[in-house]
Amino acid sequence: MTLLRLVFLVIAFAGGGFAASADISRVQVVGNGEPTRITVWADSEQEGRAFLAQSGEARSLIVPIQGDVTPAAGDGRGGVATWALSEGTLRFALERPLMVARVLALPPAGNEPSHRIIIDLQAVSDARFSSVAKRDMRKLASYQDNRRKSELAAELAALRPDAPLPASSRVSEKTYTVVIDAGHGGKDPGAMAITGGREKDITLRAALTLKKILESDPRYTVRLIRDTDVYVDHEVRVSMARDWGANLFISLHADAAGSRTVSGASVYTISASGERRIDKEANRNNWRIPLEDGAPQRVSSILEDLVKRETKTRSSEFAEMLLPELEKSGPVLRNTHREAGFYVLLAPDVPAVLLEMGFLTNREDAKRLQSEQGIRKAMSAVKRGIDRFFDKQDILMAGQEANG
Repeated sequence: MTLLRLVFLVIAFAGGGFAASADISRVQVVGNGEPTRITVWADSEQEGRAFLAQSGEARSLIVPIQGDVTPAAGDGRGGVATWALSEGTLRFALERPLMVARVLALPPAGNEPSHRIIIDLQAVSDARFSSVAKRDMRKLASYQDNRRKSELAAELAALRPDAPLPASSRVSEKTYTVVIDAGHGGKDPGAMAITGGREKDITLRAALTLKKILESDPRYTVRLIRDTDVYVDHEVRVSMARDWGANLFISLHADAAGSRTVSGASVYTISASGERRIDKEANRNNWRIPLEDGAPQRVSSILEDLVKRETKTRSSEFAEMLLPELEKSGPVLRNTHREAGFYVLLAPDVPAVLLEMGFLTNREDAKRLQSEQGIRKAMSAVKRGIDRFFDKQDILMAGQEANG
């Protein structure tokens, strides 16, 4: 490196050009191991990765943190003894074997102004922890090496006047397949609107509207489970999405309640009880997760678990990105992100949500969902949520490609 470039590099570091402050404002650990939940609040966006590690009898959970931080430490609970924050790392000392059930990296939403990382842990055997920790330690070493390379590349690129734009500012060339499921149909009318009309007709109009909006964006390929008034079995809906190679599955519905005052949209992702049905339905319907041929059964089982865990995580991430957009278009329920075991959420390898657009038993919701303007406004919000979700995928993918 020339002396001039070295001077520029020192100036860039002094000006904070490469290391933004992460400002971890709070770390909370709750639960008893069945599960234990860790929540981290930060002022800047974080990747939301977590790695298990083991050295002798010492077990830990390591969360990489981007940006400069102020060192801090605290106590935990539910199998987490203590935590310590230092440059680049948030480390949790574990009192017993716990495994990561899911990790979410959530943007600011509603009354929550901070970025958050949410990590759910569940108790596992010593042998299972050791197996996963060995794999995670290799992944962590690779991740840290790639991050160092990426940071160095960014530093050098910033010194060149003709440096290309960051990957996040370039238009993605990848096409994503979005499958839209209009709930009910044919012999199944769904809920009846207080203003007249049937849920199956409302969901179909919404699906057709969303398809039209999405197809104006060249990066989306859109598939409809149904585009007429027909009934499609639930297992067929999931199979169709998988056969099309869906990157995202959205099932559209409209709710009903005993009280006419209940109103607002809500989003469902798979629940714990629903997760327990996935393997059974996958075997019954031959929903095989594509893996490399010839892998040992034990390895294949671990990989399948990882795919299912990643699918659940991405489903929850999309739900959390969708909710702030829905709030801009109409009312939402207080507990807006919910979990359930709906059959259409059972695909082991397709991120999926079920969107209840509102309550047909509420007069205002019913009017909104039966008007062209109301449906277009709601589906435009869904499009914005989809954009946010795949924008993040683009950034992650570009980073992986840059790191080779």
